Amino acid sequence: MKSRNLARKATLVVLVALLSSSCAYYNTFYQARRYYNLGTGGEPYVVDKPDAGAVGNFGKSVDYSKRLLGSYPNSKWVDDAYLLWARALIGKDDPIETVNMLRDFSTRYPQSPLQPEALFYFGVGSRKARMYNEALSAFDDFLKKSPKHELAPYALLERATVLLALERPGEAATSAGAVLERFPKSKLVTRALLLRAQSLLAQGENDKARADYHLLGDRATTDDDRFTFLLKEAECLEAGHRYDDELSLLQSAAGHEQEPEKNGGGGGTQPVFGGPTTPSNERWGRLMLRIGAVEMLAGRTDRALEIFRRVVDEFPRTPIAAEGQYRIAYTYETSADDFERARTEYGKVQAQAPSSQFATQAALRLSSLDRLAQYRSGAGADSVGKKAEAAFLLAEQYLFQLDKPDRALEQYRAIAHDFAGAYAGKALNAQAWVLRNKYDQPQAADSILWAVVRNYPKTEAQMNARDYLERFGQQVPDSLIQPPDTTRLGTEGSMPLTPPPARVDSIGIRRRATALDSLLRFEVIRAGDAPPSLIGPTPPRPASPDSGRAVAPVAPAQGPAGRDTTRSRP
Repeated sequence: MKSRNLARKATLVVLVALLSSSCAYYNTFYQARRYYNLGTGGEPYVVDKPDAGAVGNFGKSVDYSKRLLGSYPNSKWVDDAYLLWARALIGKDDPIETVNMLRDFSTRYPQSPLQPEALFYFGVGSRKARMYNEALSAFDDFLKKSPKHELAPYALLERATVLLALERPGEAATSAGAVLERFPKSKLVTRALLLRAQSLLAQGENDKARADYHLLGDRATTDDDRFTFLLKEAECLEAGHRYDDELSLLQSAAGHEQEPEKNGGGGGTQPVFGGPTTPSNERWGRLMLRIGAVEMLAGRTDRALEIFRRVVDEFPRTPIAAEGQYRIAYTYETSADDFERARTEYGKVQAQAPSSQFATQAALRLSSLDRLAQYRSGAGADSVGKKAEAAFLLAEQYLFQLDKPDRALEQYRAIAHDFAGAYAGKALNAQAWVLRNKYDQPQAADSILWAVVRNYPKTEAQMNARDYLERFGQQVPDSLIQPPDTTRLGTEGSMPLTPPPARVDSIGIRRRATALDSLLRFEVIRAGDAPPSLIGPTPPRPASPDSGRAVAPVAPAQGPAGRDTTRSRP
């Protein structure tokens, strides 16, 4: 009897130990999942940048996952912990490590039922690490193997994002549209609609893009979101050079907003503004800025200047006034080619709002124009070299800053005529670049390059012309090439041509410097847009797969009717 009791106690101890071990395992995994869900808000993953406060939760999820793998390496759930660890690294903004962990997941866990999820998150990590080709391959493979997986709509959107990054907007629009067609009740519909609109606009299908933005405005729940989508509609019209239609849309919207009221304290005959503004006042001001920009594009310079000055007067010493003053200077620079007046007007931006991004951008453009003026004066030693460099700077101003390739061609031709030797060869090479890239005239471009090869020996221009020709499949005989005279380097034609920017916009400024070259360039901010940190609406973060919540059906991309985009609907 005694031995039988001892055996029972031993068995009980073993069972308790096993249960305790099992409970400890599940508790560890539960904590890892709990902190991960806290970081994502219960969503599958973080689409963009994680919130600063969420990073700590992802760190704790990683710690618990590591602890589980270290303590229970032979558990049948070890693949769950490993995948959760890799997913949490995405939340910690460490996508490269996610890619490294998941690259061999199928080899490490050949029997795991989580291989589709691992493939999907490998694609997400690759996309975030800007390994776009690997990401595209992963999403294509995932959708082929698991077309009905709950992550399939996310994969379609991720695939669209990757295709847009690869400059394949037509395919991106199709992939985003597949979400709308296959998962019309998904919470991802708004995000898919926005991504399709962006892709269609990039593809040049402006009317279809506008229809999507119009639908987004109809579905928006706040005035700010409706206003943002209205501006995107205007951008679609602008991309199609439909300036009168764009003006009609913007003016109609401005009619639903409130213009700032005059202060009662002014003693003169002129109206005095400067009192508190409302959100509607600010939207009115931003619309007027956009209207002025459209007038400028349509060639109505005086009307554009009048509108910008009105905004400056009605929003004194505010960021909106700073943008208005910036636009005045920009109009003189781009439409009137009056660089001296532009310098004067850029100098006034600082007084309106010293901390505004437009004050910063105005200072940079002013510095660029000051440099141009300095070289155009041609004073001091080597005045010929300074005049040549000033001529190149002016050509670059037309080509890259002002998006006027015709004026740039005229300037390069003038340089080739007025300056001999290396300067002329360099100007001819620049003409060839403009003809090929701006006017799609490769034969004319190659003809000029061959002239440089034959007529400008011992110059960098000859070497560059040869390289350009061979890049496009032509063979230049070595007998024609004579290396530059190194004893003269730095005295004639030593100024390098500015590399072309990735994107040029005729009415925008740029958010950050893209090249430290002779003319500062900035990423585009369209007139009247909110500062980068305020631009909205942000596409909704991905939510858990959901097919049960009904939403308004997505209409086909058709021309939208006019509407009031700034008032809430009943």
